[in-house]
Amino acid sequence: MRAFWELSSCRAFGMSIGPIPWTAVVEYAERKGLDSTMILVFEVVMRELDEAYLTDLRENQRQREAKVNRNREKARG
Repeated sequence: MRAFWELSSCRAFGMSIGPIPWTAVVEYAERKGLDSTMILVFEVVMRELDEAYLTDLRENQRQREAKVNRNREKARG
């Protein structure tokens, strides 16, 4: 998990949060001394974690936005 959070700092930020770049994942694995087979495994694990993280993040954002909209509607009466 430490690798995931360290790699999360490589994300692009703009209108929304982007995925961890592939180049960052591979560079991290190489710097940690993983062999080519383990690099492939590491890539898959990081992609799965990243997709789950981004999906959860987007769903939480959607729920927050829906709550704000409901509160605005209630305030309007």
